[in-house]
Amino acid sequence: MGKNRRQVIMILTGQHTDMGKESISPQLPQQLDILQLLTNLTNQRFTHLPDLLEVIVREVCNTIDSAQFCLIALYNAQAQQLELTTTAGIGSERLPFLKLNGSLESGDPLWGWRGESISCDENFNTKSGLLTQVFATGIAQLFQRTREEIECVIDDFPSCSLFPCVPVFSQFTPASMYAVAIKSAQAGQLGVLAIGNWENPHAFNAGSQSLLDALGEVAAIAINNTIMLQVLEEREERLARQNEILLEQNHELETIRQQIQLQNLQLLEAAELKSQFLATTSHELRTPLNVILGLSQVLLRQRSSTLSEQQIEMVQRILNNGNHLLSIIEDMLDFANVEAGNLSLQPEEFNLADLVLTTVAEHRSLAEEKLLDLQVDVNLTCPLIVNDSDRLRQVLVKLLLNAIKFTAIGGVKVKAWEISSERIAIAVQDTGIGIAPDYLECIFEQFRQVDQSNSRRYEGMGLGLAITKSLVQMMQGTISVTSNLGEGSTFHIELPKQISLQWVI
Repeated sequence: MGKNRRQVIMILTGQHTDMGKESISPQLPQQLDILQLLTNLTNQRFTHLPDLLEVIVREVCNTIDSAQFCLIALYNAQAQQLELTTTAGIGSERLPFLKLNGSLESGDPLWGWRGESISCDENFNTKSGLLTQVFATGIAQLFQRTREEIECVIDDFPSCSLFPCVPVFSQFTPASMYAVAIKSAQAGQLGVLAIGNWENPHAFNAGSQSLLDALGEVAAIAINNTIMLQVLEEREERLARQNEILLEQNHELETIRQQIQLQNLQLLEAAELKSQFLATTSHELRTPLNVILGLSQVLLRQRSSTLSEQQIEMVQRILNNGNHLLSIIEDMLDFANVEAGNLSLQPEEFNLADLVLTTVAEHRSLAEEKLLDLQVDVNLTCPLIVNDSDRLRQVLVKLLLNAIKFTAIGGVKVKAWEISSERIAIAVQDTGIGIAPDYLECIFEQFRQVDQSNSRRYEGMGLGLAITKSLVQMMQGTISVTSNLGEGSTFHIELPKQISLQWVI
């Protein structure tokens, strides 16, 4: 663009060596207008491409006196051809009519170009004619009709009613036309800018051509800037729409978050009320139940003197069912305390071997009633550990009672051993019904039982293992289970030999 600008300045200052002064001085005001147009096109921020193109063709026609019309044809990459985009000036309404694709039938020799006889279609067809050559090569082209071509047109077309006020040859073909490529180093090849005169074959001298050469590069820069501004504007609009959508989504998410937070508070409140209800209910049930159990035990101690065998059997059933009901109430109370966070540990040093042996001995009668072989295997080099003995006894009792309850044939084995100098393990193994693989992952969930039907064979509320897991975790341990359906189960506990005091609630 710098070279073309220098050419324009040389024209405006009279320094162009190829032109006489008579071709410069009369056009000096117009040429100053061209220089102003160059500045305006590069400085203005057009955001609508058709507006920019209209300004270019209009100002070119107004400024270059010999230009009766001006046109811009831009390259359509999708159609892979030039397309007439904008026109201005005298007879510009005929340019869309001609469509630059040949207004007459192809093959009619209307004029010669550089001594050759070519058709109208070849000169103005945007696929193979003058404009396409300028676009393809980037080299400006000047078309001028000769007198012989004009006479040929007059002879072939003696009259025409389409534009009666204009000589017949001017209605179809310009007498002269100068086309330059719209290109720049930044934008590349964008299209073609052309000016024309319907009557004068010598309308465009070197000065007019130099001016249009400069405008071709300026137009390319201006068009490219406008296209980029359109792209930026579209991106800004898309970003604005996306921001609006994101704001709406954020508002919706905030509303949902608040709803979830409110629901969580309601759930926490409901859980607290449930725990309070269970604790109150368990306490209220346990008090009269202890009285019933106590009276049953008194009656059984006097059975030899005051009760018949049938009465003794009835009292024994009352005592057994009362103990079962008491265990359910104890589970409910423990569950309520676990959920409410009211359970605490009381660490102390105790002998793990004695605890295991004593607990197994207390429940041996239950195994013997079912003719089960109850074994115990304690292998501890140092049996003294620091933990909550009552909670550990509670865990062992629940696992032992479960093993006895779900085992009909075979036996139950309790093992205790050292994993390392800092950890011990306890396992309760049975030969009972076992657990299907699908239930192993959920066996420690609250209220979860393998058989959930009302006609299930084994009683219980499904709280024992959930409470056991919570207690083991409180004691800084882990619990797991391995099982095969129909072959039995093994519950495995690992605990530290000495509980960390910072974990103690």
